[in-house]
Amino acid sequence: MNAVKPDPPPLEVLQSLVKLYTDRIAGQPLPLFDTEALPNSIHRWSKGLFNSFLALTVRYSDHVFFGDASAAAAAAAERYKKSASEILFAQLADSTADLEVFQGFCLLCLSEIYGESYPLVLTRKKLMDMDADGNMRKAWIAVGVATRLAISSGIMGTKIDGVLVNSELSRCCWSLFILDRIHGSSFLTLPAIFNEDSFPEMPPSPARPDVSNQNAAIESGEPQITLEKDLGINSYALQLLSIWGRLMSYLKNIRQGNLEDAWAANSTYQQIKSEMSRVETILPEVHRFRNSRFHELTLSELESHRAYWASWIFTQLVYHCIHCTLNHPFLHIARIPGQRRLRSPSFLQHATDQAVLHSAWVVLILGVCEQSGFKIFDPFIGHLASMIATAQFFLQFSKDETLAARASKDFRMLQGFVEKMSGTHAHLEHVASKLSRLAQFATGSTETNSFLPPKIETALLWNLLDYAVSSSTVVDGGDPSDNVEVAVNTQFLLPINAETPMPVSAQPHQQEGPRPDFWDQTTFEFDMADFANVSDMSGWTVPNESWITGHL
Repeated sequence: MNAVKPDPPPLEVLQSLVKLYTDRIAGQPLPLFDTEALPNSIHRWSKGLFNSFLALTVRYSDHVFFGDASAAAAAAAERYKKSASEILFAQLADSTADLEVFQGFCLLCLSEIYGESYPLVLTRKKLMDMDADGNMRKAWIAVGVATRLAISSGIMGTKIDGVLVNSELSRCCWSLFILDRIHGSSFLTLPAIFNEDSFPEMPPSPARPDVSNQNAAIESGEPQITLEKDLGINSYALQLLSIWGRLMSYLKNIRQGNLEDAWAANSTYQQIKSEMSRVETILPEVHRFRNSRFHELTLSELESHRAYWASWIFTQLVYHCIHCTLNHPFLHIARIPGQRRLRSPSFLQHATDQAVLHSAWVVLILGVCEQSGFKIFDPFIGHLASMIATAQFFLQFSKDETLAARASKDFRMLQGFVEKMSGTHAHLEHVASKLSRLAQFATGSTETNSFLPPKIETALLWNLLDYAVSSSTVVDGGDPSDNVEVAVNTQFLLPINAETPMPVSAQPHQQEGPRPDFWDQTTFEFDMADFANVSDMSGWTVPNESWITGHL
């Protein structure tokens, strides 16, 4: 088959595509190119790299050069993608791969993910004849081949003859790492990169904008931000992505029936928690939510430093999503037939509190983005939102009416966020469809006025927790007997309240007014697990409900 040779766009069009790439794709936190040098270097690219760049960017262009309709731009992008694929794979077969080939495969992987996917309605026969995961399987191939070749060729080494490798190679290696962690850490496959210790030095991160108001901090008596060793926002995003890969492996083992006592000291759960705590201790104060002043900035202030804020949002959401997923009600709290076993009430209380807290922070950050008009282009964030939505779906069945109402509202907000993102990322249409299917279980329970908690398909939940599978056209099959009951208890330890007998000497002094509610404390800041600024935790209200097996 002869390679398709689409006409290259003129300089004016190419410059618009470079800007489009810089605004929509770079720094999410993919550091593949130095965006400042990109306009001048793109003219020297090989044909394979050049066409892979066009395949990724042209589909979003509204320039008349590609036609008068979006369909014409998409068709042109497909032609560029086909040409790039044939050139790049031919170079691999001829053992002529160089840095630009690896860069081209990074862009080819993204072009598969960002590209069109198959229609939502497919017959089983048609599904068997085509890629059931939309373009995701092609993305796996692109990043998998490039990553394994990069490892075998030895370009991942930190030094060559005692000299640090060049910046372009460093950017390419870490871009391969990001794609491998996000798109290769699926339940259906294994990541190619297990240890990044031998990688080149990380590329520089975008500079943090100066948004702190030190004078205001001094006047208010708040402690000033101390100077710490700051590796850059992308460094912390990459460290979290490394933990993300381990989290996906943990979920895969659970799905395969390899259960463990999560509260055990040597459990995978505790190991991941320990890694997260390490990241929390090294994250500089300047990047924390409170000190970033993200929620106070205008759209123009955010857009003027989009490279930083896109990576900052990515870091925050991955962080909170790891914590929430690790403590997901589906994994620890929901009743699953055939898996009844003794579980620690204090651990279940901790897991529930963590799921509630971290899922709320994802909703908050996405809500700030929506209110400010700061648009998110990264489709992986759409997947993170869908994962958090599954946690909120469970929490809406809590016996705590306030928590249940808030979770129901947040689920709808996250569902709407994914649906909106699916307008520009077709593969997210299938994710949105599965969330709608999930929502129908709650609707059906309400309409029938059933006092029994509904059961939902376990396979549907696993599909939504796996990025690659979540965008497939169907739900992986599962045993209906494994369907999970969504009755969720959120109180496993008996709280101290007015109904708890207490010695006279231990009774608290009478309070002036009602006890504060955790969620109504507008001054409360989580700040990546930093509780140093919380003056008093003793007054937080805790939902008063019982656990079916009693209290400690």
